[in-house]
Amino acid sequence: MKTIIDEYGVTYTEDRKTLVKGNSALEEYTVPEGTEVIGNDAWGKMDKLKNINLPEGLVEIESLAFSGCMGLTTIQLPSTLKEIGSDAFELTMLRFVQIPEGVTILRNDTFCDCLALGAVVLPSTLEAIEDYAFCCCHTVQVCLMAKERKLNYIDDTAFDGSKGVFLVPYNLQREYAEAFPTHKTRFFGVNIVEGAGKADVYSPKSNIVWEMPVEVQ
Repeated sequence: MKTIIDEYGVTYTEDRKTLVKGNSALEEYTVPEGTEVIGNDAWGKMDKLKNINLPEGLVEIESLAFSGCMGLTTIQLPSTLKEIGSDAFELTMLRFVQIPEGVTILRNDTFCDCLALGAVVLPSTLEAIEDYAFCCCHTVQVCLMAKERKLNYIDDTAFDGSKGVFLVPYNLQREYAEAFPTHKTRFFGVNIVEGAGKADVYSPKSNIVWEMPVEVQ
């Protein structure tokens, strides 16, 4: 495979569609338009990286792409993204992630050991969460506000080592609980108050347990 190196020391395939390897000296980098894939282990263990800008048109982030980037606290995933590989963001310090519409699977260990992860918004297209996807994400709040439930598989180990909660539409809370009766995840119903900028989070017994600030569209 022929490759080229840009002026920042980042390696691409000759057609510039795949970012093959990052530069461990970089703290910030903007991936150029036309890039479609962040390759396997492209930025793995490059813990100086604090910010990376991903372009619209990117369709895949391969396995281990950002694994071990301990300086990475934020990332905005483009709307064109369709595939996220296993272990893609493990051992990062991401605090908030919104998975774009079109992604159907969260693969094994995607966010494993992301100790700072506070919230993840999942797309309505999501169908499966594989093993250890959120392992040891201690207090993560996973929010899936799809009007209909397409999620039909959550591996029993997906939330191992986590005390996080799974937020779903209040009217679908019972359906989720019945679909995953032996699962360790706690499903809470969320009722968004239109225009109030907050959501009431209900326990399985329909008691309000806290109010979560939200951005009402």
